[in-house]
Amino acid sequence: MSDPVRQDDFENRVLALLENEKAKAADWIAALEEGRAGDVSSATREWAAMAQEALSKAGNVEGGIALLKWRAENTPPEQMTSKDWLKAADLVAGSNPHLLALIQEAGFGQRLAARECVRRFRLLQSLKPGALCLHRTWGFGVVQKADSLYKKIDINFRGRPGHGLAMKVAAETLEVLDESHLLARLHKDRDAIQQQVKESPADVVRAALASFGPLTAGALQEKLVQSGVVPEGDWKRFWDGARKVLKADPMVNVPAKRTDPIRLLDRAFGYDDSWFDRLANERDIKTILDRARELAENPASLAAIQPAQKQILANRMTFVLKGATSRQPGLKLMGAMLASRLNLEAPACDWSAALREFLQGSAIVPLLHDLPARELKPTLEFLWTQDADSTRSVLLTQLRHLHFGALQETMDLLLRQGAGEACRQIFAEACATHLIREEMLLWALRNPERREAWDLPLPAVLAPLVVEELEQDYMGDRLKTQKMLREKFEEADWLRSVFDGLTQGRQMDFFKRLNLSPAWPGLDRQVLQAKILKLYPHLQSVITGTADGVPVATYGAVTSHRSYRERQEQFEKLINVDIPANAKVIGVARSEGDLRENAGYKAAKDMQALLMSRRAELENMISKVRPTDFSEAPRGVAGVGSTVTLEYPGGHVEHFHILGEWDQQPEKHIISSNTRMAKALAGKKPGDKVMVPTEEGPEVECLLQSVAELSPEIKEWVK
Repeated sequence: MSDPVRQDDFENRVLALLENEKAKAADWIAALEEGRAGDVSSATREWAAMAQEALSKAGNVEGGIALLKWRAENTPPEQMTSKDWLKAADLVAGSNPHLLALIQEAGFGQRLAARECVRRFRLLQSLKPGALCLHRTWGFGVVQKADSLYKKIDINFRGRPGHGLAMKVAAETLEVLDESHLLARLHKDRDAIQQQVKESPADVVRAALASFGPLTAGALQEKLVQSGVVPEGDWKRFWDGARKVLKADPMVNVPAKRTDPIRLLDRAFGYDDSWFDRLANERDIKTILDRARELAENPASLAAIQPAQKQILANRMTFVLKGATSRQPGLKLMGAMLASRLNLEAPACDWSAALREFLQGSAIVPLLHDLPARELKPTLEFLWTQDADSTRSVLLTQLRHLHFGALQETMDLLLRQGAGEACRQIFAEACATHLIREEMLLWALRNPERREAWDLPLPAVLAPLVVEELEQDYMGDRLKTQKMLREKFEEADWLRSVFDGLTQGRQMDFFKRLNLSPAWPGLDRQVLQAKILKLYPHLQSVITGTADGVPVATYGAVTSHRSYRERQEQFEKLINVDIPANAKVIGVARSEGDLRENAGYKAAKDMQALLMSRRAELENMISKVRPTDFSEAPRGVAGVGSTVTLEYPGGHVEHFHILGEWDQQPEKHIISSNTRMAKALAGKKPGDKVMVPTEEGPEVECLLQSVAELSPEIKEWVK
């Protein structure tokens, strides 16, 4: 440790610098550093201010800035106020109006850290015509003009030539580039960089990391594509070539996870004892897997592993296999796969035992659902390689329970491995029993050539099953599959394949089914209707209430909008709540074992029969009755949509509002068109004698006093 600096020696050295008019900023800073490190720190602050004045008198602007930077980095905040820093900066600028303007725009005298003010001041000073810079949003630019009067910097950005940037904004958002920066090199010699992109992509990536700092793969792509270094269409080829070289470069760390940054290293990276020591102490399962994956992807390092290091690997992979919970089957499988690639063997790491667990019962289903999409194919291939017979058996057994992504990869594997006939039998049985789920339906619809080869039902037969699946209340992956299945109805070819396979009568029935289905919200249902009507105009009669171009009776099967909506809500509750809830009860009861003595299962099945009967009943009712506001009801004749007044024997008077089939509210005197009273009055005129029913039973003769349109109160009720 150096001896403390004596104050008198320090003062003598500073006095000598004051007497030397040619003293450089570096000499002053060296002396001040010595004083700060010694026992004269308080004196150092005073002499630093004197040094600033001396450099100002000598007209040494660059030296003054260098000293100001040193003071900002070494002076505690409480020892100088913002006014003190403004005074010190003004000494640097002297009487130069341009520098004085830069000092103001850099934030001196404001509530901003001195170090940041100095940084901004130095940056603004370097923004001279021709300077190369980088903006956070607009990218690379070339300075055209620095206007201290209007306090603006004019810059030619790519796509924004001559853009004016306020100096304060420029100080906050710009970075000045030196000649070695990749974008500066691109500006000066674009042809050379483009040639390097083609011939040596790894060198371009190294230059980018040196220029921009550590970057994730996604951020690297964004930087190089947006700046024009690499054309967007060439990125994949460029990155594949660069990554292969960089993975073998010990001075570059390319992580396994795409979300981790790629870094240039100060010293060569290696899997040495310190790396294995860190691995031995790691407790996070995902981190262990990431590090093991990096090692597995480096064959040279893997081959050089020592026995003690391999024991650490076996210990950590065993930790993964035992530590992954039942909710993390994907991590456990990844551990087994990596243990295999790392050539770990039992008893040090019995990964094959963990693997066998996934090939028993239904354990493979949560495993495949837990894996990221990119891991599905290698996982299935790994399982097949280890035990083809067991993998084939369990995949076929659990095929109906897989989400669509897992089903798609599983089907690809099974078909490649010659299990097509077994798959055909499973699909055929599911279709025949109407137990086919949305995932298998979507797969069949997306593979029409396979559907035809397997002689599966035509689209006209599958379409009602698809609609039933679209009406279920699904979440998560099943909701995504439902959305993809619904998109099939947006395809004209699919609609043709469905409707062309139906007779005209069945076309109308299925079109009605779609119009009533809760699978489409109101606006989406209208869009679907328009698509179908464009292909099959004759189905317009289902919407307009005409048959073969002849209008049907205006008031046959009608009801109020109010009652129609209530009946629709009953239907939608049945479809979306009651039936799915009953299906869950049946599923739970079925899982309990022997169904012959399962009272809960029998009760649930009985309820299912009632619900299905009610569903058919409501579908039939809704398809035959249309809503109306009764605005077109005939005038002057008793019937649907009229208010009648009856005079009973003895002078007693009553009035009735005759509405539609499902309308009934005695307290408001609303009666259905299906009642005996409404049928007795139908077609009668004021002054007619009418035999009407009574509550006691026998009919009585009444006088029809008047027939009027519905009152405003009843019209409001109808709506």
